[in-house]
Amino acid sequence: MGILSDPQKRQKIVAVIANYNNKLCFVCYVAGVAWFLALAYPPMNAKNYFSENALLPGLVENEFYSSADIKAYIDEYKAQLKKDVRKVPREWVYDQLRSLGLDTYIQNYSIRYPLGITKDKTVPGQNVYAILRAPRASSNEALVMSSPLRAKESDLTSTTGGIAVMLAMARFFRQKTYWAKDIIFLLTDHEQIGIQAWLDGYHDIKADYIQPGELMGRSGQIQAALNLEIPHGNIQKYNIKIEGLNGQLPNLDFFNLVVRLCKREGVEATLHKQSDPYLWDTLQGYQSSLSNMMQMMWTQASGISSGNHGLFLRYHIEALTIEGIASKKGQSRGHEQAGRVIEGVFRSLNNLLERFHQSFFFYILPTTSTYISIGIYMPPFGLICAAGLIKAIALWVSLIDRDSKLQETEDKDTSEEKDNGDNETKEESENKGDSQEEEEGDSEERMKEELLRSLKESLEGGDTSGLDADKQQQLQDLLDDVAEPPTGLLSILPLILISLLMGILSYTGPEFITSVAPPIRMKIDDVITFGLMALFTASLLFPRMIGRKSEHAKNLAFDWELLKSLALIFQALILFSISLMNISLAFFLSVILVPVTVIVQPTHSRFINLIQKAVVLLVSPASMVLAAATISCIGEKSSFLELAGLSWDTTKHGLLLTVIDNYFFSSWMYPFFSLLVLPNWLFFWGIVHCQLPKPTV
Repeated sequence: MGILSDPQKRQKIVAVIANYNNKLCFVCYVAGVAWFLALAYPPMNAKNYFSENALLPGLVENEFYSSADIKAYIDEYKAQLKKDVRKVPREWVYDQLRSLGLDTYIQNYSIRYPLGITKDKTVPGQNVYAILRAPRASSNEALVMSSPLRAKESDLTSTTGGIAVMLAMARFFRQKTYWAKDIIFLLTDHEQIGIQAWLDGYHDIKADYIQPGELMGRSGQIQAALNLEIPHGNIQKYNIKIEGLNGQLPNLDFFNLVVRLCKREGVEATLHKQSDPYLWDTLQGYQSSLSNMMQMMWTQASGISSGNHGLFLRYHIEALTIEGIASKKGQSRGHEQAGRVIEGVFRSLNNLLERFHQSFFFYILPTTSTYISIGIYMPPFGLICAAGLIKAIALWVSLIDRDSKLQETEDKDTSEEKDNGDNETKEESENKGDSQEEEEGDSEERMKEELLRSLKESLEGGDTSGLDADKQQQLQDLLDDVAEPPTGLLSILPLILISLLMGILSYTGPEFITSVAPPIRMKIDDVITFGLMALFTASLLFPRMIGRKSEHAKNLAFDWELLKSLALIFQALILFSISLMNISLAFFLSVILVPVTVIVQPTHSRFINLIQKAVVLLVSPASMVLAAATISCIGEKSSFLELAGLSWDTTKHGLLLTVIDNYFFSSWMYPFFSLLVLPNWLFFWGIVHCQLPKPTV
């Protein structure tokens, strides 16, 4: 502040920022993006290692060799599925667990879907779980092995192999006496809703839409959970899913444990079904690592859990999913290897003396054996966001300089008026010949100012006799053109309030829209999609609603420099805040928004203004949702029309699921975009509609 208070230093700073701020923004943005993408190269990241030495992976020799039990369970379970393709054999699973001597229970719960999807009717569900009590402890700590129950006609991958492996592991674990923690075998109905119902019941949490039934049996504090999604066919490799709700990730030591045990058993462990590159220091190796990193970031940025494990992370329970990839080609692995991997995982978790607290909870994985920690990826991300902050600071400093110049001009005019009153005669006599032309010019300017002032007073006072309506309108337009644009916080306050109001309406919109949907008789996803589209279209028209009326159109005038500076600062706060939880979402938003928001500004050129409006519209929340759906559908359809139709269906389905996840699992993806991203975007949409005063000749 001391530097800014000095006029000479302030002028130097203003000159430097005015001349070089655009170049600095460009350099920061390009350098940040290039640096971030270069992190996938092995020398730029680090090798995975264990921070929690108590896990002791692979210290003991595995003892599970019960492939016959797994095969028998698979055959019996498949026979049960054939009896009724629409139901899951809960009773058969319950009987099998109970026959092993475990404490077996059934949890009944009910689901009340929001937005009147089921017309206030509840949907029942049942979870089956069994507890293996640790012989060497008093049920203070527990581990969970889970698998979803899926019907035969389900569109999702079969989990028959995972359920068979779980039953075989329960039989095997029952014979051992070295367990220091209880092991809970959980089989859930309705996918993630069943997991949420069981977790709510286990922790005695009441919810509005998922009403968990009372759990008749409990154990201690859950430290880790392993979810199984293994089909019954030949397994070629195992894919490890780690992304949880809202972009949460499990402790890196847990992921390293599963990868290390898979390698020891000769089973290939993949991330997003992509194998690690064979040669690390080649261009192909970098491309493979970059592709894998982008795939992980894309999944994390969606905020949707990649498996049932994601809901455990909400309760600080480290969890991940092992997915078996079945293939008729290549070397296949039996389910016995999966059993030995699971045995090693639980025996290592059995050695834990306390909860997972070491290693990293915030990271990016380019491969299964390398990682990028938060201390490595935050500097390039901060460099990307710095481009917007530099522009915001430049605008803010220019505003300070503008206000100081206005104040100096007012003080100078006041002092000149006083001096002119005392020395008018003396100055006229001394400079009469030399300043005659200047006095004539000044007199003309004063005459114009007095004429405009008198005309304005006449219009405001209603003294317009002798002028028809057209003349009055032309006179008003003339006064508006020569008038100074409004400045200060009051000039941008209406635009800020309307933008925030639109965000609130978009957040509460689905509930209101669906309340009037029954008379329309449309599908729920169509109702929500078209309703939000109508609300978004209305938000695009707000510059015309609050603009001042002229002869040809409505023009919007305000202090755009102040609004852009505040909007860029608000945008940086949003991006930095979300990066602490979901760096992938923050990265993609910053790459898309920062260059556009830095460049856009009002202009006199109609062509450039149309281009700016089109570019700003392309980075709107609605465009980003549609683009994300299109990208996720690439490769599934060949023709353009089929891809467009699938993208539209994916958009509708994704919007519905995002809204429902907010009610069921407290997902903040929809509130984040509606309450923060949309209002911030509307600030810049108003800036490109700002009407600049016409340049004077």
